Amino acid sequence: MSAPASLVAPKATQPYLSGLLRVGLMEFWSRALPSDGPLFPLLCNEARDLLGPDADLGWQGLCASARGRWPLRQGALGQLIADLDLDLDQALVLTLVGEVESAHLVNLAVAELQAPDRSARPAVHLCVSMLESLFGPGGLSARGLFDHPLVRSGVLEIAGDGPMPLRYLRMHPTLWSVLCGRAHCWPGCEPLRRAPAPMLPGALLADLPKIAAIVGEGRAGGVVLRGNPGCGRGALAAELAAVLGLRAIEVPEDVWRNEPALAAACPYAGWLPVLRPRVGPGEVWRSPRRAGGGALAILLGTDGAVEGANLLELELGLPDRGQRRALWLSRLRDPELAGEVAGCALLSGPCIDQVGGNARLLAERSGEALGVEHLAEARRELGAERLRLLAQPVDRRVTGEALIVPPLVAEALDNLVQRAKRRETLWQGLGATLQATRNPGVRALFVGECGTGKTLAASYVATALGAPLYRVDLAAVMNKYIGESEKNLAALLDQAAASDVVLLFDEADSLFGRRTEGKETGERYANMLTNFLLSRIETHTGVVILTTNSRERVDNAFTRRIDSVIEFPLPGFEERLRLWHSHLGERGPGDAAYRFLASYCDLPGGALRNVVISAAACAEGWEIEWAHLLRGLRAEYRKLGRALPAKLERHGGG
Repeated sequence: MSAPASLVAPKATQPYLSGLLRVGLMEFWSRALPSDGPLFPLLCNEARDLLGPDADLGWQGLCASARGRWPLRQGALGQLIADLDLDLDQALVLTLVGEVESAHLVNLAVAELQAPDRSARPAVHLCVSMLESLFGPGGLSARGLFDHPLVRSGVLEIAGDGPMPLRYLRMHPTLWSVLCGRAHCWPGCEPLRRAPAPMLPGALLADLPKIAAIVGEGRAGGVVLRGNPGCGRGALAAELAAVLGLRAIEVPEDVWRNEPALAAACPYAGWLPVLRPRVGPGEVWRSPRRAGGGALAILLGTDGAVEGANLLELELGLPDRGQRRALWLSRLRDPELAGEVAGCALLSGPCIDQVGGNARLLAERSGEALGVEHLAEARRELGAERLRLLAQPVDRRVTGEALIVPPLVAEALDNLVQRAKRRETLWQGLGATLQATRNPGVRALFVGECGTGKTLAASYVATALGAPLYRVDLAAVMNKYIGESEKNLAALLDQAAASDVVLLFDEADSLFGRRTEGKETGERYANMLTNFLLSRIETHTGVVILTTNSRERVDNAFTRRIDSVIEFPLPGFEERLRLWHSHLGERGPGDAAYRFLASYCDLPGGALRNVVISAAACAEGWEIEWAHLLRGLRAEYRKLGRALPAKLERHGGG
């Protein structure tokens, strides 16, 4: 014998409770208002659609049937009822507030029931009166709403600022859609896509099931994923969510703070919320307290901290050299080129994928075979939009032929290049003390007078490494507000490490100058900034080149942290002779003139460049004659406040 229609178990919690709500509204309506209005039969039709065409719509029978099978556990709404231990009357209020956000008839019925107040959302007094009428006294009260689990968890919100009975209950429409099984993503948020497994470090992927078990069992409330921009933190969060059986969604910080219903929705929608707060050095990010919000993933850089209990911190490093080579090979399809770039370019998997794809595209456009120059051009575009905010690109390709320096300087520069190329594997097989202090970063100080080739040498190093060169814009980095300069430098160094660019601090003594006793406020702040710079530069994983006119101006503590100090002397006769040849090329007056100039003109390379440019501007034809060079020499010596050497003057007069 089949059971009566009113006693048939519901297929899903939400349609059943929505139908029960409509029957309850009709019952309350019949006790409070005449039942001959046009809404009454429409509500009756909707109730039959939800409960079934043969269902008995008598309130007492339906209520008894619901109590007999309580609690209902089907679907997201049933899970919420079980988690918060809600009674039937409380679940009916929850359904009423949710249906107001999606069902027009329920919306109109609420407006009629609490007339003359035409608010579409149910007031507190309406909910309490309805429950007392349908279930008798002793249930939900206005006084107990503030501390009710539905309000504490962020599912319901008490809105308005009047007396408590006149305030109304509301629910975020998307949360109700989640409880009904209809929402795909929260407004303002974006789903995070999973990256192919080889894009992420293999060692971290191997540990992901253990990490997911710790989070899934509640032993950790979430994870903090640290790493440089573009290293794949979002992809790792998406991978972790997949292992947990969830879907990662990126949540803007203002949405997370201002919409507590999102945290309440995540466990029932199967979402892992992923946040990217901007936290600078010495700052702490405090997440709003959310009751029952489930797991959380927070993506940070190398600075700052997160205040929260049971957060598991993970550092997202780079793939090892073998994994990087496999990634480059899949993109470049050239084993020799892939092996070369994997050794000297310390890039993450997503960055390798982007650079490799762009390099192939550049080669196809030019109709040439893929080469180092295409990779260098593609690397210049990596992270450029962020780096340009605080640094300026130096788009200059300098080979060994263009760099005229003494042999000892050339040898020191070549050693620096080799050190930078082997900075990852250099530590292999060395002793325990060196292993404990290993750092792939390379720091060099170029010392010399203006025009001796320090900046040109920095371009030579970057060219030899196939890496972009960025000159730090000190005006953009320095900020009058305390703490902002540190934030700017931290952001610059993080992005430089992510893109593996060579950073050039020109005239570095303005930032790394000697510290004072710090008696004045400004001096103390300058000392603090210097201390921060010293610690950040020491742990930076990229190549940093600093230039100064005088070694004495740089703080001794920083000099101790330098890997290589290269002195750039004023050019001697041989260097000046090569400089004249190199600058004038095929347009000069000849070797005899170059030897005469190298003998009596003691200008550095930068000044010789100015002389040649001025002479070329004066020359009307192709050849640059002695008279043109003499005009350029006179202008350069006047600019320096010096007299033209007598030998040059007499030679010009003759």
